[in-house]
Order: sequence, then structure tokens, then C-alpha cells
Amino acid sequence: MKLVPATTELANYLGLHATALDTALLPQEALALEDLRRETLSMPGSEMQISREQGAFMYLMTKLTGARRAVELGCYTGYSAISVAAGLPSDGLLVSIDKDEMTMSVARRYFARTGQAGKIRSRVGNASDELEKLISEHGPGQFDLAFIDADKAPMIKYFELCLTLLRPGGLILADNTLWNGDVTNSAVTDKSTMAIRAFNHHVASDRRVECTLVNIADGIMMIRKK
Repeated sequence: MKLVPATTELANYLGLHATALDTALLPQEALALEDLRRETLSMPGSEMQISREQGAFMYLMTKLTGARRAVELGCYTGYSAISVAAGLPSDGLLVSIDKDEMTMSVARRYFARTGQAGKIRSRVGNASDELEKLISEHGPGQFDLAFIDADKAPMIKYFELCLTLLRPGGLILADNTLWNGDVTNSAVTDKSTMAIRAFNHHVASDRRVECTLVNIADGIMMIRKK
């Protein structure tokens, strides 16, 4: 198996060549995205912000799938939401869910500054509860894409609810599924690591979907609903 070792130099190289999202925005919008990266670095939990190359990847996945309706679990300061929203058509919809009003307020500022506010509906609350509301409001099978980046313990529940919400052929992207490599370290048995292992096994064993685990950023499980 050929696997390129992760280094700081390689991470910088990836960032320099992950231009898809930046070029999709107007110049002032791309500058706002840079401001978001800098502002987030000074905030508690800044490690939760997705990397530049992951943002470019998510933007391209949204475009390639032709998604019109998407949902996001875990917004933080908005980088992932902007990445997905930029890939939606002008009349597209992203429902972005987070439990933290403070970080969501930061995200809303940058939704406006990057020109994506018209496509994004933010909701502050429990991810499972909000997903159930979406299923009730829109009906099952009415969304095209879901991004899971919230609490790790309920990941399987999030997956099941997203699967109900998505149409056949819809795509789920689940973040942090390599968990800094700890998923392969049997000595690590904390709740989050165990939950991610259980999630990866659950998805890989589920015949309702097709999946592949991608070694980008902290790992993304790509899941297509059959």
C-alpha cells in the first residue's frame, strides 16, 4: 500500500493547491474567507475548523453531485457551511445546525461576507431534534447531501436520520473518521474514539449504502445512499 506520510510541509502544499473554493468566490468574498480562517484561530476550539483543502473538497463534492438541498450537523464558525453553500445553485438550500449560538453568530457574519447568506438557514439546537424536524417539515428523501461534524457519541443516530432525509443517490460526508489515527490504536478507548470506530464499522457493514473512507484532513467517510 502506498500512503504519503503527513507532514507540515505537505499540509502547506495541499493548502496552496486547494483553490477550488476560493476561485468560486468573488475576490472580496475570498478575502473574507481568509479573515474567517484568521479569526477562528484565536477562538476556543479552533482545531474544529476544517482545513482549506477539505473546504475545497466539500465544495467540489457539492458541485459534482448536483446537490440542491443540503444539511450540516456542526457549523462552528461557518467554514464548512460556506464550502457547501458555494457549491449549491443560486436557489439552493443549506440547513446548518449547531448547538452554540456564540459560534453561530460568527458564522452568520461570514455567511454574509462571502455572499452565501441567501442559501443558508442556520438553526441552533440539538442535531438529532433538528434532523427530525427537517424530516417532518420536508418529508423523507428530499435532501441531496449531508455533512456530519457534530458530537461523536451519536454519530450512528445522525447517520440513520440523514439516511432517511436523503434521496437515493444522496451523499453523506462524515468528518473526523480517522480521529488523528487513533481509530487504529487499540490502546485508545475513550468514548469519542470508540464511537467513531463503531460508526465506521456500522457504515461499512450497511448494505443500504456504498462507502469509502478518504484520508483527507482528519478522515472523511463518503457514503452514497443506494
